[in-house]
Amino acid sequence: MEAVPRMPMIWLDLKEAGEFAFNAAVKKFVLKNYGENPENYNEELRKLEVLRQSAVNVPRDFEGCSTLRKYFGQLHYLQSRIPMGAEQEAAVPIAWTEIFSGKTVTHEDIKYEQACILYNLGALHSMLGAMDKRVSEEGMKVSCTHFQCAAGAFTYLRDHFPHSYSVDMSHQILNLNINLMLGQAQECLLEKSMLDNRKSFLVARISAQVVDYYKEACRALENSETASLLGKIQKDWKKLVQMKIYYFAAVAHLHMGKQAEEQQKFGERVIYFQSALDKLNEAIKLAKGQPETVQEALRFTMDVIGGKYNSAKKDNDFIYHEAVPALDTLQSVKGAPLVKALPVNPTDPAVTGPDIFAKLVPMAAHEASSLYSEEKAKLLRDVMAKIEAKNEVLDQFMDPMQLDPETVDNLDMYSHIPPILMEKCAALSVRPDTVKNLVQSMQVLSGVFTDVEASLKEIRDLLEEDEAQERKLQELLGKGSVPQGSPPPASSTGLAEVSKECSKYMEVHEKASFTNTELHKAMNLHIGNLRLLSGPLEQVRAALPSPTLSEDDKQVLQNLKRILGKVQEMRDQRMSLEQQLREMIQKDDITTSLVTTDRSEMKKLFEEQLKKYDQIKVYLEQNLAAQENILKALTDANVKYAAVRKALAEVEHKWNTTVQTLVASYEAYEDLMKKSQEGKDFYTDLEGKAAKLLEKARAACQAAEANRQQILEKEMKKHPPPRPTAPKPSLQKKPLELEAEGPEVGDLPPLGSLGLADLPEDLRSLPPDVLAAHPTAFQRQSSSTDDLLSSSPESQHGGSKAAVGQPLLQPTKADAKEGQKPKAVQLIENDPYEKPERVLRLRAELERFRALLQRLEQTEPGGTAELDALWKELQDAQERDARQLSIAIARCYSMKNRHQDIMPYDRNRVVLRSGKDDYINASRVEDLSPYCPTIIATQAPLLGTAADFWLMIYEQKVSVVVMLVSEQELEKQKVLRYFPTERGQPVVQGPITLVLSSVKAAPTHVERMITLQYRDQSLKRTVIHLQFTSWPELGLPDSKASLLRFIQDVHGHYLHQRPLHTPHPWCTPLPQLYFQQDPQDLVLGGDVPISSIQATIAKLSIKPPGTGTDGGTAADGVCAPNPEPVPEPPGDAESSNHVEEIPPPAPAAPPAPTSSLELLASLTPEAFTLDASLKGKQRMNKQNFLQAQTGEGLRAPRPSDDPLSMLDPLWTLNKS
Repeated sequence: MEAVPRMPMIWLDLKEAGEFAFNAAVKKFVLKNYGENPENYNEELRKLEVLRQSAVNVPRDFEGCSTLRKYFGQLHYLQSRIPMGAEQEAAVPIAWTEIFSGKTVTHEDIKYEQACILYNLGALHSMLGAMDKRVSEEGMKVSCTHFQCAAGAFTYLRDHFPHSYSVDMSHQILNLNINLMLGQAQECLLEKSMLDNRKSFLVARISAQVVDYYKEACRALENSETASLLGKIQKDWKKLVQMKIYYFAAVAHLHMGKQAEEQQKFGERVIYFQSALDKLNEAIKLAKGQPETVQEALRFTMDVIGGKYNSAKKDNDFIYHEAVPALDTLQSVKGAPLVKALPVNPTDPAVTGPDIFAKLVPMAAHEASSLYSEEKAKLLRDVMAKIEAKNEVLDQFMDPMQLDPETVDNLDMYSHIPPILMEKCAALSVRPDTVKNLVQSMQVLSGVFTDVEASLKEIRDLLEEDEAQERKLQELLGKGSVPQGSPPPASSTGLAEVSKECSKYMEVHEKASFTNTELHKAMNLHIGNLRLLSGPLEQVRAALPSPTLSEDDKQVLQNLKRILGKVQEMRDQRMSLEQQLREMIQKDDITTSLVTTDRSEMKKLFEEQLKKYDQIKVYLEQNLAAQENILKALTDANVKYAAVRKALAEVEHKWNTTVQTLVASYEAYEDLMKKSQEGKDFYTDLEGKAAKLLEKARAACQAAEANRQQILEKEMKKHPPPRPTAPKPSLQKKPLELEAEGPEVGDLPPLGSLGLADLPEDLRSLPPDVLAAHPTAFQRQSSSTDDLLSSSPESQHGGSKAAVGQPLLQPTKADAKEGQKPKAVQLIENDPYEKPERVLRLRAELERFRALLQRLEQTEPGGTAELDALWKELQDAQERDARQLSIAIARCYSMKNRHQDIMPYDRNRVVLRSGKDDYINASRVEDLSPYCPTIIATQAPLLGTAADFWLMIYEQKVSVVVMLVSEQELEKQKVLRYFPTERGQPVVQGPITLVLSSVKAAPTHVERMITLQYRDQSLKRTVIHLQFTSWPELGLPDSKASLLRFIQDVHGHYLHQRPLHTPHPWCTPLPQLYFQQDPQDLVLGGDVPISSIQATIAKLSIKPPGTGTDGGTAADGVCAPNPEPVPEPPGDAESSNHVEEIPPPAPAAPPAPTSSLELLASLTPEAFTLDASLKGKQRMNKQNFLQAQTGEGLRAPRPSDDPLSMLDPLWTLNKS
């Protein structure tokens, strides 16, 4: 049916207008009632006249409709200002022609003009709707809209204007027009629905509604009064409307039959199709004389309905055989009204345009406008009071929290380098030698400083030596030997001048030394930062701290951000709604409406106008109500955010501090270069003066020495020659015997080169065996730069006095510093706080320490705390000590230093004994605590120093190596992987061969056990290598707990590596002057396990502990420890810097073992001795075997304290 030809539509004619002379009446009223010059409104009157002419001669198109609506609205505005209604002051006659009779009808009422215009508006819309052929979807929509607008115009005319103006605007005619327009609009909608293939039931209901509209129009046409008014046109309209009633009823039943077919109700389908065919036949009968378009539509529909009916009847007769119900028994089709009359708004500015007479406002309208403004102000005050109350609560809640949505989550800041830092990196990138130049400049300055210091020291030493020689000469000769009154020699005068100048230079040097130290301190502070800024941007970014948040922390942060976003969204929405409300109230001017409204309806108008604010008031109330829930959620989120906030604040502080530090380092570069150049210039000048003074001092000292020799020769001639006292020749002894007897003469005091200065030169001799017991006297070395950089030891050690027959000493840690006694390392093997009294003591100490800190932190009247003063004093003391230490040797090996600003001091550096040279960047750290062993701090090995590193490990007998380098740095090749990584695969590092024995991964570190072998020696040593994997490239580890656990593990390994035996215990009955090795080297890090000892015992046929005789309380052959320490050989305790721990000796000898195995295991250097004199045990000799008596010799009972008492003497014969 979508292709059915379109039915014709009914349209109405336009009324013709007569005269409307309103100019004179309007001017007269304006002059009389408004008191204004009417000539001022000539333009407005002209515009209204032009608009009327356009309206009464309206074109037949859409613009014509707009013109009629505009003129209708302007008439409405004019009537509100100028009373031109019936029997009013400004009323003028208005003439229009009546349509049906053609008569001219005149009324003195402006509403008559409005009614005629409104009628023409509806008629014009009906014309435009009927003119379209409706063959397209758009055409159907346009026609439907025109018919609805026509119905709206006629409805407004029927409801708002009198019906007595003319017969063509009577109530019956207007109802007829309304129903015709709505029916035709519904008909257009029906055509659109069939075109869209909508559901059959919906199409049937739409068609039924068309029938209903046309039935209403037909009843109006059948009215006798209406028929008399319409005349001939009444019959044509009635015939067409009746035909459409039957036609659309047939269409409705056709689609009901389709609906029955879809529901498989074949009987109902037959009756609906039959009814549709019957109604269509009636329509065909009424269509006689209708246009050809009507006939085509009827024929097309007959083909469709006839075919449907015949097919349905045959199918039901031959296939389905369903009963065909009567049409009256079926439910009637109820129409669906889908169109309506579109209303007319005479005051719509979009339609009427601006008010032509807007300047004419009556006083009553002004008064009403003021009342309306007061109503708006009252509404605004109520709303603002609620908003301000909520805003105050919100501010009081948010201000203490200090949660800014923009900065609460500043994680994006850590993803890039700050712009100010980028500028500094870019500036250094164009100067790649920045760090190198600074380091070289400071090295040159240090070299010149060292040379000056060496020259001044040599001058001072020369003066002191000369003074000592002079004093000894005076003591030898006696004070009276020098003639009194004799003038002092010229050399003394020269030395006095040299001493005076040296003191002056030393004073200047001391003052400049402080400045030099500060400059080096500043350089060391900034050099690392400058090196970082000069490197890749990735390293700069990695050096900046960044937060590490867990997934839960991120969830908490996201939740807080979301709620803060809701708070901000609530604020913004509230402000926006408030602004909208203010703007609406400000722009709300209903003066025009007030002008056209009666005073009695003002209150009603106010209520209607204020309703426009209801929607925005609802939105504001919802916004204010949501605040309580949002703040409750924010409170909960803020509680969870507290810990995250603290962590982020700390990271942000570190970030800002790091950035400021790096920027400050860049800005300090130029100042450092300038001051270092000034320092070089100063020290170069001072060096020249010091060199000249040194030459002068040498010459003066030589002159003084020559003078003393002359005096001594004169005095020697006055005495007879002394008797020679040559020593007796000593027998040649073997080295071991000499070594054994050495300690006997070691009791003699040290002897210096000037120790016999008071005797004649011929008498200064001692026997060789006695002289060997004394150390070589300290000789003054040259203070030149070459000598300062040499690796020769600065001092020799001498032996301590010890009484013959004293027991052997307990092996202890020997101190490299001459004159200090070595101390045994105290071990903490158990928890010291297991006992409650120690815990209480610790708490008491802690409280006292807290009280002390509180006292020290109190600010004194001067403005500084005592703690700050003590801290500054400590720093100053460290700086003074540092100025007195030299790093001259380290400077000679710059290729072996990873960083040129981190070098070991000459005093405590570790000296390699068997390398190509004796230098390695390592420092010995001692005396940190009685419970801390000596450690070596060293840099991570370079490619050329890895062999030196492992050689140092071997020579220093290191048992535990701690590596503070993460795996990421190893993967980036910033640090050499200097240790083996594959088990069983040997790695050669110089003379040392390394084999990885085992690898164990712990939560905090990686534990490796590495075996060391020196060249082809059979003896192997084992080293524990601990790599802490959580140490960052820069800064300190984030987790203190993991670091403390690692330190605890290191201590555990250190205790575990304490030796059970020593492979070469050099113990003798008498104390010996020197050990063959350093006492700390006598222990191996647990190389021989208990299982090896047990295997050895089994081979020796030692009976199990349970079958033998119980051991005694102590070994008879163990001597008591000597109260005096054993001195250490020279050169073994130089110095160092990485992370190795040197195992200390064990504490005092353990208690007596309870079995042979435990006794053997307890033979440590601390407990082992061969001295039996203190235990009262009889010495066994050959006679005990040859003349054995009963109960003696081999027949004697086995001693319980002899570790080898259960050894079978005939084990070699019994082994088979």
